[in-house]
Amino acid sequence: MMTVLTWLLRALLALIILGWLATFFRVRARRLNPRWGLTPEDPPAASDVRVSVVIPARDEEDNLGACLDSVLAQDHPNLQIVVQDDGSTDRTGAILAEYAARDDRVHALTGGDALPEGWFGKPWALERAQRAADGDWLVFIDADVRLHPAAVSRAVGYGEREGLGMVTGFGTLVNGSFWEKVLQPAVAGMILMGNDLDEVNDPDKPDRNMASGQFIAVRRDAYEQLGRHEAVKADILDDVGLARAAVAAGVRYHCLFLRQLYRVRMYTSLREIWDGWSKNLFAGMHYSWGVVVGVELFLFVYIVLGPLLAVLGGLGLVGPEWLVWGLVQLLVMQAVRAYMDRIWGNPLVYGLTHAPANLMLMALIVNSGLRSRGAGVRWRGRTYVLDSPPERR
Repeated sequence: MMTVLTWLLRALLALIILGWLATFFRVRARRLNPRWGLTPEDPPAASDVRVSVVIPARDEEDNLGACLDSVLAQDHPNLQIVVQDDGSTDRTGAILAEYAARDDRVHALTGGDALPEGWFGKPWALERAQRAADGDWLVFIDADVRLHPAAVSRAVGYGEREGLGMVTGFGTLVNGSFWEKVLQPAVAGMILMGNDLDEVNDPDKPDRNMASGQFIAVRRDAYEQLGRHEAVKADILDDVGLARAAVAAGVRYHCLFLRQLYRVRMYTSLREIWDGWSKNLFAGMHYSWGVVVGVELFLFVYIVLGPLLAVLGGLGLVGPEWLVWGLVQLLVMQAVRAYMDRIWGNPLVYGLTHAPANLMLMALIVNSGLRSRGAGVRWRGRTYVLDSPPERR
């Protein structure tokens, strides 16, 4: 019996090592042939296309000014900017008023303390803001986003050329503090590993919905067709919800890598990281404890097991064979992580935290499920109970 288990464990470890090698070649192939990438060198949108950039802002005094500066610097000439101050208690409103007085492209909207029945905060802010937008295309971004001057025109131009109703994608993730550099790459890696853009953008696989609420460009008629933000009014992952609504309504969309078109710093501290991902992760796993168990097992086996065997072997708690297996997996994994960090621009030294960071991620996933099913998650002064998908509430 022990012999069978030993061979099964050997086979598992060999498959893990092969999996990491496959990950390396897949990432390398994407880099050499960025099929789903968009850059400032791509053709812009026609100058007569009216574009409205729509920004929700709730207590964003540290972000809003820099965000608006980047939007005002866009090279697209036919631009409107609509900002919804969603009941902020800091200087967000004052900053917004200053920009609106300075540049008539900026339209300031206020109010937002009380949510209507059945609405979550961000969808309601965007639903109100879009009513003041007059663009042929709407570009929804978050206040912590910093746009490249070509971002809006290239995204809209791509959508026009490809005949799409919606264009979204992932920008460059900026990590400042120690905990950002440790945890954010682990979370981003899990999300990207589970969402191959070849499948996400395959019209024959409508169940592989993915979007990034940090940047969503949608044609006005397509936005109306998918049901506006009312279609995702009680969805904490309103971005993925919009992609799902687009597919259901027959609206074509693409999710792209937009690393050269915008950057974003999502969180600035361990507390913000913990609260922010506790809000999102369980929803991203379809509110299913079965999915949670599967993801936890994958993270443990694929990322944690090898380093754990290496540590146990180094302490003499397991035999030398398992020490060797663990070291080989650890070295291959760290080499792939270093390659990816070079692409992402992350400091290489933080790659050494990959295994412990994923242990923390495993705890974060469980915490997200427990808080969602219990007292709810609190974000921006509001509490949301997320015990089931929005369509079942």
